[in-house]
Amino acid sequence: MKKETINIDHRKKVFKAQLNGIGFKEGDYHIIYLPSLQISAYGDSIREANDMMKISLNEFSENLLKLNENQINLILKDLGWSKAKFFNKRLVHLSETTFDDIKKEFNLPEDTQVEKIPIAV
Repeated sequence: MKKETINIDHRKKVFKAQLNGIGFKEGDYHIIYLPSLQISAYGDSIREANDMMKISLNEFSENLLKLNENQINLILKDLGWSKAKFFNKRLVHLSETTFDDIKKEFNLPEDTQVEKIPIAV
């Protein structure tokens, strides 16, 4: 999967991210999961799940930006994020979560169809 990035401007309180979501169907629901932030959303369709993910990410970023820079960095570090070497406001997530990892984490049958869903906020 593509490298994920988060850019945070603490002074302007701006959060931008390029993330790798993983989508799958469980029962009657479509689920999108962001392993790098441990956020999931669901809906009756993939479109509805995506809309719910946007709401969840918006709430996550709003709450995150209420904290000071050290608190934000600590939370993101606990989630596996680290500061980029040359870009002061950018964080990168380097771990690779595979589809098999997601199937195990959600206890999904082996034949569950899983797809990558790029998400930008």
